[in-house]
Amino acid sequence: MKRDFKRFAIYLIALIIITCLYPCAALAYSAPDFDLVDEQIRADVEAYHIPGMAVIVVNADEVLFEGTYGDCGNIDTPFLIGSMSKSFTALAIMQLVEEGNVDLEKPLSTYVDTSLYLKDASDGDRITVRQLLNHTSGLGTYQRFGNAHITDTYGTYCYANVNYGLLSKVIEAVSGKSYSDYVEEYIFSPLGMKHSSATLADAKADGLIKGYRNYFGIPIAGEPDYPTDGSWSTVAAGYIDSSVSDMGKYLQMYLNGGQEIISSKSINAMFYENVPEDDSREWYYGMGWGFSETYLDEPVLNHAGLVENFTSSMFLLPESGIGVVILVNMNDYLVDNNMLGNVIMPLLGGDRQEFSGNPYIRYHLLLDLIFLLILAIAVTPVITLKSWKNRNQTIKRTILDIARHGLLPAIMICLPTIIGVPFWVIWYFVKDLFLVVVTSTVLLLGIGIFKLIYRMKSLRF
Repeated sequence: MKRDFKRFAIYLIALIIITCLYPCAALAYSAPDFDLVDEQIRADVEAYHIPGMAVIVVNADEVLFEGTYGDCGNIDTPFLIGSMSKSFTALAIMQLVEEGNVDLEKPLSTYVDTSLYLKDASDGDRITVRQLLNHTSGLGTYQRFGNAHITDTYGTYCYANVNYGLLSKVIEAVSGKSYSDYVEEYIFSPLGMKHSSATLADAKADGLIKGYRNYFGIPIAGEPDYPTDGSWSTVAAGYIDSSVSDMGKYLQMYLNGGQEIISSKSINAMFYENVPEDDSREWYYGMGWGFSETYLDEPVLNHAGLVENFTSSMFLLPESGIGVVILVNMNDYLVDNNMLGNVIMPLLGGDRQEFSGNPYIRYHLLLDLIFLLILAIAVTPVITLKSWKNRNQTIKRTILDIARHGLLPAIMICLPTIIGVPFWVIWYFVKDLFLVVVTSTVLLLGIGIFKLIYRMKSLRF
């Protein structure tokens, strides 16, 4: 015991000496050439056909870099921030915990009438507030109020918007305020976040930037599918709006230990009282934040956001004292969303991945060719129907018709099961794919049924 204590004392003294002599030794973050980064982002915005983007890099005391691109006029322009909203909801819960009004280990039913939201109200006696925060409640990814119920994932990580929707009901029940009023009064206003809100009306009044979906490689503006209580998502889970200037203030609050909004103890709980997202244990999730020690050369806290026509991401590097936010007014689920890492990495002091040519055009062209091929397979039987009637029905042609009008539509109908995503989610986030699949399925099945009926009538005569 004495030996262990002596060893600890030696390590502690050495650490103090090193810290005093080399105060910057722990800082892994190496600030990039922001002029060069700005130039590269402008090139990326044009190459990736991004309508608008806003970026900010902060430390605890100042803004290190900010930039607006495309049709984003200034840093105060609000965007929908998607699931980054969850960290605000978690922060509100932790404020109520500090006040003694919420206990993380108490069941959900302590605070709300679970019969209003869960398929089986008794599930609310098993699900704790902490489990909702950490997505270990057992509620399913695609569940919503009314049909939410515990699944076999109970106790392990399973990302589900409904968890944070339920947390907003806890906030409302305990505080006696609407969710939007609560976050305005206890988070936005104290932090000087003047261009943030939790209602669509307020967002539009403040100049919410127009959002875009991507159709076959073409960005097209459209209204967001703002949620109601019957929606898959909720405001608390994914529809807060904020500007990049406000998000910079928000991250600075964490870097400064809470700024009287929340205690540093609660911040540490949010960041580090987490659960592994999968067996690899590379990413953990806890109270509105993802955590990894393998993403960069130092621990990283992160949360991304995605709604129908907006994408976003925020990063905190606690050791280096750096925060980064990027807001984009487009959802290009199959292409651009996967290339935004190239914009983010230099801001984090990392390296870009260099592409040959224009990946946006190449990938969308490939997708469009696949879509065109599927549509061509579906439309060809319509065009050739007249000549089909006059042909002799050979075994080869029968097999071809069965494959075309039976097997292919069956595969497309089973697509949600194959990829693990319901059709209605595909409709919300990848409308071009949805339209191709549904149109092709209807045409193939329709012509297939017609051919079957036609042949049956022919056999009778």
